[in-house]
Amino acid sequence: MNFWRRFFKKSKEYFLEFTLANTNWRVVTWNFDFDLSQGRQWSVETHGDHTMLIRWTLEEHPLVEFIKNKKLVQKEKLKVDSSSLKELMNIALHSTIQHGLEVNKSFMLIPVSGATSLDIQNEARALQWIQASFGTLLRSLDGFQTNKDLILTGAFFSGKEPQTQESVLRVIAFNLDIFYYFRPDHTLHIVIFDDKNHGHGTTKNPSFQQIIKVTKPQFYDEIIKLINKIAKVGEIV
Repeated sequence: MNFWRRFFKKSKEYFLEFTLANTNWRVVTWNFDFDLSQGRQWSVETHGDHTMLIRWTLEEHPLVEFIKNKKLVQKEKLKVDSSSLKELMNIALHSTIQHGLEVNKSFMLIPVSGATSLDIQNEARALQWIQASFGTLLRSLDGFQTNKDLILTGAFFSGKEPQTQESVLRVIAFNLDIFYYFRPDHTLHIVIFDDKNHGHGTTKNPSFQQIIKVTKPQFYDEIIKLINKIAKVGEIV
């Protein structure tokens, strides 16, 4: 048995190899596109020079899987005491989200030419709408901290979308599908779909849409607060 173990990496080693360097598309999901009757699932995925998918599943036989360049390279059943691997998975989830947020901060400080007083007025009203809508989501997320039976379903995407090559930060949480597009002219284009009472991607007309020129940092602060709360609630415990 010891002879064969020389040729197989442990899951911890794959976690330690996980890197966000040279990645251009990042994804984190919580029980997304997953049959919740079977358990719970977290995943982190990166695309760049190589692709890496780590999937953590809690069901009848809890396990962690590592898929590199679309090839399964490791699959390990989790032991009752898997706290060290659990910590590494949480680090992978948080670091991917943090990296996805950090890479856009400089964009928020680039001024946009041609802004008018009307733009400022429109952005002020739009910010109030965002704060109210995100505030509702934040209050809903508070319920997960007091009721551990609740199951979070959501997703986080950041970077250059593989099909369109558009630079985007996307968050799916509850009924909202939120897009922050980082345009070549340095404007921030926000588009939000409300899929209330329907499946994700059902609604074709956005409930909110606004181009932001002057107050980009304020709008980015709001999405950061929301994502940080989702990441905290979505930790594996």
